[in-house]
Amino acid sequence: MMMIVLTSVIILSAIIYHRWAIQQNNRFIRYLLKPGTILLIILLAIFGSEFESTFSHWVVIALIFSCVGDVFLMFHEKWFLAGLVSFLLAHLLYSIGIMASFTLTIGGEERVAGVLLLLVSVLFFYVLYPSVKQTGGHILVLAVAVYIIVIATMVWLAVLTNVTILILAALLFFISDAILALDRFKQPFKWAEHLVMSTYFAAQLLFALSISV
Repeated sequence: MMMIVLTSVIILSAIIYHRWAIQQNNRFIRYLLKPGTILLIILLAIFGSEFESTFSHWVVIALIFSCVGDVFLMFHEKWFLAGLVSFLLAHLLYSIGIMASFTLTIGGEERVAGVLLLLVSVLFFYVLYPSVKQTGGHILVLAVAVYIIVIATMVWLAVLTNVTILILAALLFFISDAILALDRFKQPFKWAEHLVMSTYFAAQLLFALSISV
């Protein structure tokens, strides 16, 4: 019952965020519900599931770092790198949690998925490189490169678990960050924030729900 209630509240919070924070550009709702929705997802991970498992602890810590990253990214441009590092640590924590909690299977399909993920990651970095270098120089280029490696690794580890909800969560996070990067460094577009936040909230919600799998 608790899981159903919290999940419903999280979905409602995400809808309100899209309707007022993005469409109406309401700064109060943005500052309240961007980290607030993740705080609700943290509550779901703690009280709506089996919080005794090792994986649940890693998920909650990763969600906390994500929430910190959200706060950094809401403020001035100078905090962008701090936000990037916060989410980098969140992906590392998800990866550690997966490796510590699941039996990972590497077969033919998993190898193909790994190669495809590698190719997509290299191509994506190639597309971003000129704009990233122009924006933040070699430090930002290095940070973005490391970030892509870490999130791609997290996605591949999720694939190796053969757990559908984890794979979807990781892929949605990858897609969210990819859209954010394209909008920020290449070409801003109208529906970018809607796509970024819908995939981001969905990814984090699925990570929290995966604790009960």
